[in-house]
Amino acid sequence: MGSLENGSDEPLTPEGRLFLQKEMNQVIYCAIGMKQPLDVDALKLAIQSCPMYTHPRFCSLLVRDSAGREHWRRTRVEIYRHVVPVHGPVAEGLSDEAAVNKFLADLSTDSPGLMGDDKPLWDVHLLMAHQCMVVRIHHALGDGTSLISSFLAGSRLVDDPEALPTIGPSLSMMKRRSDGGGEWWKAVVRVLEVVWFTVVFVVEFVLRTMWVSDRTTPVSGGAGVELWPRKLATARFSLEDLKVVKSAVANAELSNMMKGNPGLRWGNKFGIILLPVHYSRSFGDPLEYLRKAKSMMDRNKKSLEAHFSYKIGDMAMTFLGAHVASLLNYRIFCNTTFSISNVFGPREEITFGGNPITYIRVTTSSLPHVRLQNTRASSSVVSRMKSLSGLMWGV
Repeated sequence: MGSLENGSDEPLTPEGRLFLQKEMNQVIYCAIGMKQPLDVDALKLAIQSCPMYTHPRFCSLLVRDSAGREHWRRTRVEIYRHVVPVHGPVAEGLSDEAAVNKFLADLSTDSPGLMGDDKPLWDVHLLMAHQCMVVRIHHALGDGTSLISSFLAGSRLVDDPEALPTIGPSLSMMKRRSDGGGEWWKAVVRVLEVVWFTVVFVVEFVLRTMWVSDRTTPVSGGAGVELWPRKLATARFSLEDLKVVKSAVANAELSNMMKGNPGLRWGNKFGIILLPVHYSRSFGDPLEYLRKAKSMMDRNKKSLEAHFSYKIGDMAMTFLGAHVASLLNYRIFCNTTFSISNVFGPREEITFGGNPITYIRVTTSSLPHVRLQNTRASSSVVSRMKSLSGLMWGV
């Protein structure tokens, strides 16, 4: 791998150790479609120029001391060991989308190929026949927000090759969100709502980590399912259909589905919100379950459930250790049917290595239930498309 740089080893963060446990050993996969044929040398140069490439996590080996504690040890990165061109189609007779999904599903069974002790825990596969770049990164390096933010810092705008893309809500949107005020009694009511909904949802969250679980359905997972062969599917949603949903659900805006958080820090920072999904076999209003979901989500937003779930996980890691914390997280995933994760994307059309990007699809593996992943673009980018797409892991 090259000679090690001078300096002491750096211990992993508690959250980083969590993702190295057997029950929560997760890998992030990011498929990036390109408009033009892939230029291997140009993409290697772009990767080396990306801030992600020089970040300490991407330049460190995962090592363990005599007590079994994980540490990062700086090393010299050799780009040819991390960038793997794949010539020829993945499979005959498949569309580019289906071929990329098949490649991701097959790659997800090759975790040992990423978890070697002789190179940092990331690699890039260039699917030459499908004009797609597949980035594979172990979740211990960071969460989706940190990783995609760093990747976008190495991208450029289509309209201005020297300008960096922007992420998160626009300034006008942030101003509208920050507008508030009102009578003092309204503020008191809001505080009481926060306290009440926090208590309710926190109790439900604790019960879910113990024994309360969803009833069994054809899409239910469970302990051990994460070890089965996986299948990846892409779901597309027409913007016209989303407009129908918008008009049917009160106070909903398409832009509200695409807001990000401009305050970013590197690491694994995530919380969990439990959201019941109602469905009916009757021939009533098909959008009724959306109204119920939005009503429940509005109440969740008034609580501190996400902050509580993050803090309790952090405390479990600190005081009980990584193994116990991973079991608690594993129980939540086993007791629920699926999880949804959103990663915000750029607000403009961008290029990487001079090649315009047509899509970004992010997902993770090694969860004991169905995983839904949506990469959100801004309304200005979506307006130039006819549909949105998301990824779904299944067994």
